[in-house]
Amino acid sequence: MLSMNHKKLDVWKEAINLVKIVYEMTNKLPKEEIYGITSQIRRCVISVPSNIAEGAGRKSNKEYIQFLNIARGSLAELDTQIILTKELFNINITKIENSIETVGKLLNGLINYLNNKNMVKEDIPEYANHESLITSHYQAHETALIDEGCQIGEGTKIWHFSHIMPNCKIGKNCNIGQNVVISPEVVLGDKVKVQNNVSIYTGVICEDEVFLGPSMVFTNITNPRSAVIRKDQYEKTFVRKGASIGANATIVCGHEIGEYAFIGAGAVITKDVKPYALMVGNPAKQIGWMSEYGHRLNFDENGIAVCPESNEKYNLINNQVKKFN
Repeated sequence: MLSMNHKKLDVWKEAINLVKIVYEMTNKLPKEEIYGITSQIRRCVISVPSNIAEGAGRKSNKEYIQFLNIARGSLAELDTQIILTKELFNINITKIENSIETVGKLLNGLINYLNNKNMVKEDIPEYANHESLITSHYQAHETALIDEGCQIGEGTKIWHFSHIMPNCKIGKNCNIGQNVVISPEVVLGDKVKVQNNVSIYTGVICEDEVFLGPSMVFTNITNPRSAVIRKDQYEKTFVRKGASIGANATIVCGHEIGEYAFIGAGAVITKDVKPYALMVGNPAKQIGWMSEYGHRLNFDENGIAVCPESNEKYNLINNQVKKFN
């Protein structure tokens, strides 16, 4: 048996699963439809993984995309036939509809990526890693959508269903989790970690080594109204080096979060945050100070504190923290 690398593609695997579900459903159709709608549906669904596989085996990306588009057309045809089956025979098609939607998203993601990146054949996932599309310097899952004009640094990874919008600048060795939206002209420094379900809107600038926890969100308009367009009023938000923002936190726009500040889970930031400050609550209040290693700092009568992990010393003077060089 040939060792074919299309078998590593998530979209091919999902398409195979769709075939199984469809065959299970069509076995319940009247026998007199064996040469009618049953045959038509089966030919259609088999076309989807078959064209994905054939495209992966072609020599050029242009041919590859052509066969992916054929698979997408077959998927649309299948969707119509499944709806007809429901109307004609009162069969539950929820499971098939969900599978069609999944395959469609994966197909669209792969086609969009190939169109945007103009990659060489060796950079396509079935010839490398089954979970990601690998360019010469960064990785992106096949469902990720990366718009034109983005700058993405070496070693950065972008995962499932994330959207990187035009003219973003993402530094080296960043990790962008699942279902992340990075709006136009956002700037992320090196080694920034963005967890799942984060929204980073235009106007946000994150320096190196910033941590953005799951489902946290930035805003960029202080007084949003659906009917009022304020695209020329986006406010800047700066997150300085090493700062951490916890899960489900909200950062109201127009403020600066100091270096190595620590924003607790669920906190709502409505003002500037000092470097090394520990912030919690809604609205957030400062309750202490944190080291660069993420430990609470306990200052003595001389204003000196030592991080228990790194043994680095910090000085508290005039309600400002600085690390000893």
